Amino acid sequence: MSDQRLLTIPTFAIMLEHHTIMRDVIRTMDESGEPYVREASFISRLHRYIQGQSKDKQKQLRTAFSTDNLLASHILVDKDEFGGESRLIFDRAVIGVFRLFDRSLFQDLTDVALKLQLGGIRILLEKLQSGSMLYSDSDLDFKELIDELFHQLSELLNSIRLNLVKMQTINQELSDASELVAKSHNPKVFSALQQESIEKISLLLSRHILPTRQFLDEKSRLKDGPNLFECLQSLRNQFDLHQDHQRANAMLRYEVSFNSFHKQISKVSQSVDQFLARSKKRLQQFNAIEGAFSELVNALDATKQNLKRSQIDGQFARDNGTFMGLMQQARPKVLRISSSEAYLNNVVSDIEARVVDRSLLEQSRYVDLVSVKDDSTEQRLARAEQIFELVKNMKMAEYQDLTLSLHRRLKDYFSDYHFVDLLEGLNFILRSEAMLDGHTVKMTNFRQRLAQGDNIYLYRKIRTERVTQ
Repeated sequence: MSDQRLLTIPTFAIMLEHHTIMRDVIRTMDESGEPYVREASFISRLHRYIQGQSKDKQKQLRTAFSTDNLLASHILVDKDEFGGESRLIFDRAVIGVFRLFDRSLFQDLTDVALKLQLGGIRILLEKLQSGSMLYSDSDLDFKELIDELFHQLSELLNSIRLNLVKMQTINQELSDASELVAKSHNPKVFSALQQESIEKISLLLSRHILPTRQFLDEKSRLKDGPNLFECLQSLRNQFDLHQDHQRANAMLRYEVSFNSFHKQISKVSQSVDQFLARSKKRLQQFNAIEGAFSELVNALDATKQNLKRSQIDGQFARDNGTFMGLMQQARPKVLRISSSEAYLNNVVSDIEARVVDRSLLEQSRYVDLVSVKDDSTEQRLARAEQIFELVKNMKMAEYQDLTLSLHRRLKDYFSDYHFVDLLEGLNFILRSEAMLDGHTVKMTNFRQRLAQGDNIYLYRKIRTERVTQ
């Protein structure tokens, strides 16, 4: 390293210009969970960075980032030897500046860090309650106490705000982790990535998210003293007692701010809980499948070694239990979605028909009559006439199941809709060539079920096709 020295401002300016060096250093410190960086690692990172720089720039970087220069400019607060290694400890304020450049470097709050900051606020509260000093801004001791109190509260608020911003990006991190696991086709890699993801998120939840949420919970009770909100309320009472309403209102604003953070971090906690539940279930299913597959492979190997055996006997299924009754289960129904021209025409025609129905409903009144079981003949006829008028004006299309399509189109237009309304509408269509609008009717032998209320009706499917000239 160079023997030259730079002042603090030029040194820090160079560090800001080449901030990726410090960002990597901070990330290394966070990953190892240590408040220092090993000098050998720091020098190695610096050398890799300066390889692509000009000679003048290399000289400047070696000077600025030399250990002696960093100590002389007070950017390094200490350099010590431990276990045969040299360790560099940067000033906390300097590290804090570089953390602002990258959201992922915002420091996670731990239970210990939160309690230390709460302890400082408690000490200031006790001094204020003791009455050992004159309650006046002209008293230097009192002025220093108040300044320190607001400084600690502001610092705590900012720490939680930055920590929350980082936590709110957790959903994207969880999504990336899930995508990485899903792309792995190797069972061993899948299992390792899934386990690593669960361990990482579980550590984040237990060490950072849950302690912060509990710290911001106004209902939490601490054995060693009042919680944060109790301290703020006591401070507000002290200020009100001395008619200092401006500072009392400031304490109230802090309460509101911390309380809003609690609501936001609770949402993050719920999101992580859901991810962990899904991941653990996925891992359990994967392990069960892998275990069953391993047993199946062993059973298959037994048939290859024994020439008298050509099939796996039923003992494997009975021991495993997973496959019992599998042959009796119905096959999954096919979701008939096609990209053919006929299928797409059907979809488009149905949408157009429904749009026409909607405009028809807005222009006419078809919901005045209510169908009941003891309808009079006169009322039943009047309702049938309404159904006839509605169906007559509906736009006909090609349907694979005319009954189901008409049911879907009628049920939203009549209050207290009954299955008999569908039968009347269907009867009108099948008996009128004008209503068929150039379509022909094909009665099929396929059966279909239709549910209406507590009843299920079985009917034959009717298909409509446009008659081509």
